[in-house]
Amino acid sequence: MGFDNETRNKLSSLVTQCRKLLTEEFTKQCQEIYGIQPETGEITPLDTLSRLEDKELSVAISLRERVEYLASNLVGKETITIAIDRMLREQAFTVMNRLAAMKMAESRQIIQESVSKGMESQAFQMYDTLAGSAMGEKYDRYKAFLFSMFDEIAVDLGVLFDRHSAYGLLFPREGSMKELLSLLNQNELASIWAED
Repeated sequence: MGFDNETRNKLSSLVTQCRKLLTEEFTKQCQEIYGIQPETGEITPLDTLSRLEDKELSVAISLRERVEYLASNLVGKETITIAIDRMLREQAFTVMNRLAAMKMAESRQIIQESVSKGMESQAFQMYDTLAGSAMGEKYDRYKAFLFSMFDEIAVDLGVLFDRHSAYGLLFPREGSMKELLSLLNQNELASIWAED
């Protein structure tokens, strides 16, 4: 069944809102954590980012490699700012597509409810009962749960769900994730997730 124009417009608006939210979140992460300034193209040398933990440092290195690769395929002025912008859009697009794919899988009963109710979703509640507080705060546990779901789905859909790909280096922090899930879980769009 095809979408009517109103539904298509609502879906287009949803995607635009989600991508904007994620791009803004990832821009802030690059500025605040990883020493990458999208506006100016300034990239802080890694050796001055001594406050980063090993995992964050690994992400910082991978982000720089991705920006460098994207910039190497550009010509002209401001190649670094254009490359950073592309990298940010890739990261946002990947997270958006992963969560949308999970919503579609839920509606087809391929996976248990995982994102439809966020941290109150059925599958996460079971996971959280087993994990307990040993894995940190509730959002840290939810993030670990989603990552384990990504890894499981990556067996069949590696291109989208491979957490180690250059397209999936960033992940939203709690506030942005709650906002994102609120957008994805709007009642007026509930029926679209079962559609092709």
